[in-house]
Amino acid sequence: MTTKSEAFDNSDSKSVASSGLPPGKQKRATVLSRIRDLVSATDSTPSSIDSIVNVCASALTAAQLSDLLQTPNIEGHTALYWAFLNHRPEVFSAFARFISKFSSECSSDLRLACMQTSNHALFSQLNLQHTDAKDESLRQFLGCPPDEIEVHEGGELDDHQFVASFHIRMFQKRLRTTQELKHEFVAQGRIWWFRFYMGPWWKWLVGFGLSPPSLPACPKPSLLLETFTREGEPGCETLHKGLYCVGRGTNFMETLVPDEPESRYIGNVDGEALISRRWPLGDWVTYDNPVYVDCDGTLHAKLEMTLKKL
Repeated sequence: MTTKSEAFDNSDSKSVASSGLPPGKQKRATVLSRIRDLVSATDSTPSSIDSIVNVCASALTAAQLSDLLQTPNIEGHTALYWAFLNHRPEVFSAFARFISKFSSECSSDLRLACMQTSNHALFSQLNLQHTDAKDESLRQFLGCPPDEIEVHEGGELDDHQFVASFHIRMFQKRLRTTQELKHEFVAQGRIWWFRFYMGPWWKWLVGFGLSPPSLPACPKPSLLLETFTREGEPGCETLHKGLYCVGRGTNFMETLVPDEPESRYIGNVDGEALISRRWPLGDWVTYDNPVYVDCDGTLHAKLEMTLKKL
């Protein structure tokens, strides 16, 4: 069995020790060297990964290791970022065991990694979306399960298309209370936001845009809502589905840029720089049992997008 002293009795620890660093910093630098090797290597076995990670964990306190893993100390990024970007899922999982909650800096780094790899599944699994605290509190108070977002790319779609499907539970109750429901998802190497909200002049609107640090895009969007007609007694209706087109793009928009203060893209893109596209939703949000929600009050929306080839 490898002891802590044996684990660090190698050329790495000797070279760090000769650097003149204080003992505590020597140990931290040695652990960082091992972590760096793990996220860059491609031939590590699951057993060797666990062994090295456990040695690192025994060399530092839990708080120290968590901090080291979430500090951008490997080529300007965190160890978790590189584990994911270099397709090292076993390493990522091993590191994540030592982190109870991602720091804001680490979350931003992981959002970037998900964006660069167009991985909405991990983005959702790690809860990296920027959520509205008011709606999240309300959703939990109501005992409402989390909303679902599915992103489809590839397959029958070309390289510049995607479809995002939204299943938003207790839609009317939550929107009437908070006057805004906002979601984020990853597609086509960008982070997008999609929201229903009360706009100017007390009109219900639905729209989408880009979240930082996404690059600009020229989209041609279409938004569809599933519709339902009910037959039978209340509570045991038979539903018949249909589709209602809220808006269908026939031309590509002007350049859509991330919604951020003092955007660096304003004045630096072709044509007009836009931060969102929106459509009127209508007053049905305030009606009882509208055709746009199912028996459970869930709204099902589909955002179809084609991006202009630049």
